[in-house]
Amino acid sequence: MLSPKVELRTERGVLYAEFWDCLRLDPAPVKELLAKYKTASGGAGRPDLIVDFSGVTFAGSAALSGFVNLQRAVRQNGGKVVLCNLEPTVAEAFRLSRIDSLFTAVPDPEAAFTTILG
Repeated sequence: MLSPKVELRTERGVLYAEFWDCLRLDPAPVKELLAKYKTASGGAGRPDLIVDFSGVTFAGSAALSGFVNLQRAVRQNGGKVVLCNLEPTVAEAFRLSRIDSLFTAVPDPEAAFTTILG
C-alpha cells in the first residue's frame, strides 16, 4: 500500500512541492502541503509556490478544495501558486470545479520557474 506524502523544498529561492506515491490525490497530502507551506514561508525568501503534479492522475473534489485554502494562504503572503505537470484528467478536474482560474498552470517546472522569476 502506497503512503501518499508531499515534499517541500526551496529551489532557486522558490518553494517547490512534489507529491510522492500519489496517483490519486486525496486531501491528506494537500493538508500536509498547506502546513509545510505555512512553516516554510515564515522564513526569508519568496512566498511563491510551485506545485509539481508529476505522477498524479486523479484529484478528487476534497483535495481540490484544499488547493483553494493553499492558494488563499499563498496570496495572503503576497505570493502566487503555479501548477506544473498536470495530467489532462487533473487539469479537467480543476476546470470542472471552476477553480482553474485561481491558479497559473504551465507544462513543466522550467516554465513554472520562468513564470515566477521572470
